[in-house]
Amino acid sequence: MNTRALSIIKILLNSVEPVSSLALSQEIGCSTKTIQNEIKEVNKELKNCEIVSIRGIGYKIEGNLDDIDIKNSDLYDYDRVEYIIKKIINISSTDKDTIKLEDLADSMYVSLSTVKNDLKEVKKILNEYNLKISSKHKQGICIEASEEDIIKFIINYSNKVDNSLSIKDFLNNNIIENLFSIKKILLDTLSYENMILTDNEFKNIVNYISIYLSRNNTNQSDFIKEYIKKYKSKKEKPISEDEQLLIRKAIKEFCRDLNIATSINLSHDKIFEECLFNHICNLYKRADLGINQYEITAGEIKLKYPFPFELGKIAKKTIEKNLNMEISEDEVENIALHIGGALERIDKRDEKKVYKTIIVCTSGVGTSMLIKSKLENIFKGKLEIIKVIPSYLIDYINVLDIDFVISTVEVNLENVNVIKVSPMLTDKEIKLIEKYIETENVYIDLDIQNLFSSELFFKDIKAETRSQVIDIMSKKLVEKGYIDDTMRQSYFERETIATTEIGNMVAIPHGAKGEVYENKVAIGILKEPISWEVGKVRLVIMLALDKEKILDYEEVFSKIYKRVDSIAKVISICENKSYEKFIKLFKYFFYYHKK
Repeated sequence: MNTRALSIIKILLNSVEPVSSLALSQEIGCSTKTIQNEIKEVNKELKNCEIVSIRGIGYKIEGNLDDIDIKNSDLYDYDRVEYIIKKIINISSTDKDTIKLEDLADSMYVSLSTVKNDLKEVKKILNEYNLKISSKHKQGICIEASEEDIIKFIINYSNKVDNSLSIKDFLNNNIIENLFSIKKILLDTLSYENMILTDNEFKNIVNYISIYLSRNNTNQSDFIKEYIKKYKSKKEKPISEDEQLLIRKAIKEFCRDLNIATSINLSHDKIFEECLFNHICNLYKRADLGINQYEITAGEIKLKYPFPFELGKIAKKTIEKNLNMEISEDEVENIALHIGGALERIDKRDEKKVYKTIIVCTSGVGTSMLIKSKLENIFKGKLEIIKVIPSYLIDYINVLDIDFVISTVEVNLENVNVIKVSPMLTDKEIKLIEKYIETENVYIDLDIQNLFSSELFFKDIKAETRSQVIDIMSKKLVEKGYIDDTMRQSYFERETIATTEIGNMVAIPHGAKGEVYENKVAIGILKEPISWEVGKVRLVIMLALDKEKILDYEEVFSKIYKRVDSIAKVISICENKSYEKFIKLFKYFFYYHKK
């Protein structure tokens, strides 16, 4: 089985939903016709399974793949981009610091044009770490960067979970064979200096020392002793009062920006402020010491809690601007945990207050008493049920001293909030009552599938900038009466604070100020991908949601987020030429995520 066939199998195995031929072709780098022909040939070789086609959606694997040893195939061990990175990084420590493209092509058994194309991705990766690739006349390509930046890159990149390169790929054989003795010298030095390190610190120091010694011909013992002395001096140096003030200023600015972007106010949450202050101080110190935060839960927070992660991106932009330091995506996840904790505390009312209510019910005495008993048991000490009355006595409610009404029928009252429930009193309805007691806001339970409509499905949008896209889509929302102009302007304001781009060619613009007359989600498919802020975007999901009135807004956001968490899903969505096909795909993805 050839490499292309194995690539197809790998992609399908790692996807919970079908993958379109276009998505496969773009991922692998060939035509859709080639993909179709390749799948026919693959199916001839497969014994206990088959790649099946789901009309209008894509391909998926059915059956048992135990007869194919995918993990041991060359496909998994061989990545050209990583191979080139390894080659040019390692050669930068030698006397001959250049390598010719022809030699790279020969060593990988590919054409020169393929190497040139791969080199674009290599440059993109290295640029993120201040590493530049330059060409020397008749000599080849080389790395332009300081030794410190190269070592920092090796440590950070090797510990990413989405690549196969490890620290050992950048060590010479002599250092690999002597790692035990290097650790012994390091432990003796730490003991002499009376230093105690965390496991993470120790690992980082071992990595730094071993990489440096691999790249430089120097005495091991002398270098380790000198390095630890400098490290100790940095570690014991306290964060200055000016630096602390800058950190506090960054946190206050973040709270201000967050309020502007989302209407969420964390400025009075002292617990949040102190926790984030201590975290950033630690981050500040780790950055100074060159300590990498290993990805223990890499990607998990982003996937499980996308809304706090989205807010963490605002913090990232503010901190980077105020403190002149880079915040990785992994650190955004850590910050998101603090934000998530603050969100749970926000707008909490005095728990000692007992709310007075009446129940309006037309289902008979038995059902009424059952609802009353259930609520009293759940909200003991928080809710006092004054009366249970039939709906025809509704006019008498205004004379009663109550905080809100719980009703099994539709009732309209001018001065009293009403929470409508079913006679069965579901878990969601109990949560609506709970949220009212916490916030004194009446929430609605949204069905995500009702948020879409054909009149808000825009395909083949022609635009060159994100502002143009936002302008086109937000105008339609205003014209059709879903939002006011203030909310429309807040989409632009939100984008200046932090990008709403989430990766995979997707952006999710959303505002915070103004009126939302009806909760809706607009879908925009661009004719051609455009540059947003970090990368290219083709699918735009514009949220017109009144988050102050939506029960489990974070859950709604998360469900939308998870429908576009892979490039395969996004391409499948962008392929569709009708609203009906889009809804079919969206429902299909929803089904799989519920399982």
